[in-house]
Amino acid sequence: MKKNYTLLSCLVLVSCFAFAQNKMSTPNMSSFEVPAALSSDAKSVDPDFLKKSNLNAKAFGDTLYYQDFAGGLPTGWSVVNNNPNNFQWVWNTVYQNGQFSRATNIITSTTAANGFMVLTGDFFNTPIPTTGAVAMDTYFESEAISLTNNGNNPNGFGSVWVSYQQALRYCCSGANRLVLQASTDNFVTFQEYDATDAIAVNAASGTVTNVINISTAAANDTTVKIRFLSEGNSHYYWMIDDFAVIEGPLNDMELRTPYLEFNFDYAYNPFYGQIPFDLFPPLPLSGFVYNNGSNDLTGVRIEGDITHTADPAGNPGVGLVYSTSSTPVPLVSGIRRDTADYTVTNSPRFVPNVLGEFRVDMIATSDSVDENLGNEDHSQTFTTSDTIFARDDNGYAGGTGPGSYVRGGSTGGTAVGDKFGTMYVVESRTGNGLHTRPSSITYAVSTDPTNIGVEIVPKIWKYEEDSLFAPASGTLAAAFAGGEVASSFIPYTITAADTNTLLTLPLDNGTAVFSGLDSGQYVVGWEVTNTNGGNSFEVQNDASSGQFQDRVTCFLDFGHSPGWGWVLQNPVIRLNMEFLPIPTGLSATANSSTEFKIAPNPNNGLFTMTISSTEVVTYNMNVRNMLGQEVFTDIITVNGTVTEQMDLTQFEKGVYFVTLENGAEKLLKKVVVQ
Repeated sequence: MKKNYTLLSCLVLVSCFAFAQNKMSTPNMSSFEVPAALSSDAKSVDPDFLKKSNLNAKAFGDTLYYQDFAGGLPTGWSVVNNNPNNFQWVWNTVYQNGQFSRATNIITSTTAANGFMVLTGDFFNTPIPTTGAVAMDTYFESEAISLTNNGNNPNGFGSVWVSYQQALRYCCSGANRLVLQASTDNFVTFQEYDATDAIAVNAASGTVTNVINISTAAANDTTVKIRFLSEGNSHYYWMIDDFAVIEGPLNDMELRTPYLEFNFDYAYNPFYGQIPFDLFPPLPLSGFVYNNGSNDLTGVRIEGDITHTADPAGNPGVGLVYSTSSTPVPLVSGIRRDTADYTVTNSPRFVPNVLGEFRVDMIATSDSVDENLGNEDHSQTFTTSDTIFARDDNGYAGGTGPGSYVRGGSTGGTAVGDKFGTMYVVESRTGNGLHTRPSSITYAVSTDPTNIGVEIVPKIWKYEEDSLFAPASGTLAAAFAGGEVASSFIPYTITAADTNTLLTLPLDNGTAVFSGLDSGQYVVGWEVTNTNGGNSFEVQNDASSGQFQDRVTCFLDFGHSPGWGWVLQNPVIRLNMEFLPIPTGLSATANSSTEFKIAPNPNNGLFTMTISSTEVVTYNMNVRNMLGQEVFTDIITVNGTVTEQMDLTQFEKGVYFVTLENGAEKLLKKVVVQ
């Protein structure tokens, strides 16, 4: 049975943002949710980290409409409450705080002094009713907004954007709807857009400017109405001010969810801040390229450079070591769609030939001149090490562990048997066995004094994502059926000196310690063996690399209420290997002799698979949905190039996985059907 957990303490604010969360959808499994009752407000996210590309309306065109909410709800605007209560949007000049927030949370927008729109979930739910917190279900709606620029453009504009300033913190689930809706027919039909700016559940945004392209709803039309809907969230606040509708650009490419596809052939794969040289897989660079402008674009591609910036001793690196570019594709304008092409630069994939630090620079380009610079490129770093496997890059903050969560009103995870861990994928380039023996696990212990006296055992569990997608099982319990493969004979008791340090505990028991880790996925963490009167061990989160982590790669199992579930966290847990050779003279190409392409992607259910191989090879081909259910199977023999026309139009929209598999290899592609 899928697990549904609730977070008890405040989450680290930037531990899990859009780059990771939006890379792909997840199976129909509930993540651990965030609670109604929490401690006081957490630290706000740095606005420079969250902000969208710089908005310059004059560079695109006119400001078509502006509202600063001076003096009250504007004429022609309305507030609707879908619940039979008074929990609704209001106009105010102050923030009415509740028991889980503060009066200092007032929005600091440009015109905050003359008033703004606010939904005070905390105030409405203070004190919490005995029947439980009441979820919001309310929206405020604009008047009909003219898009003709005072009659100067009677047919409207091909690209229409909305800009507004907001301060936001919401609870308690990522399934809550905090959205902007746009309609040109008085909401007989409408388009809906995420209005959270990809802020994690329970995170405080500070005051930020959110910019949304509503061209799919409003392009080439004369009027539009806008709604801000809040549904399902119970606590904290949402404040909105300085709302504008502007003419969008003619040409604008946006690179969204750029990702280093470590372990590309798995549905879920982590981003590594450090990765041992021998475990470094052939690496493609990937991302979605969006057309935000009103013009069609041609020659759209992702270009990538990888630069060796420093050796292990900190000396200057050798410089540029890799350049690549994806196959050019056309992108139709946002008039007809605000969707993207999922592009992978993989000819050839990157494999390092030196140890040290690398910087990846990615940029989306086209044949046209981009009018809105600043949202089309991305940079990040990683390090190749000798034996250290790490998903963090030293950006520590806060803490997370079993004690941070509850489930269904039960007590927190403070029982013997609590388990917590994060995923690593082991794929050796030089073989398994002794080359992949784990030696120890390193934990960045948090500063929380309740760590002291807790007894833990370092552990590694086998994880099989194929079991997660298997129709016969389809649960995390099945994915963890491989059980424990490494641990320590002797439990370790946390001392005061261990807090706020990197604590390394040896592994000396289990099959993997003696025989090595077979190729595959593993969850690396700990099990609690003594709580010292109810305490619970926790480690720090990594704020900077956490934004890139894929979902369903961090896991929790309660000792007092067993059953694995997944959490949106990036705990600092490192896997250290006993011995890994540093191979020489390696090719920078993928290991497979087969080239597997899908186009277009995303698509409407109609797409083409192109499979090329220099050898005669036969594959079992499967198409599965996000629940792991097979929707199509076939056997394909390749001798040169084979083209298959696929039709999934009879199935629901969403993410599908296409696999080519035989006894020697497994190739996987993600397909987005819209």
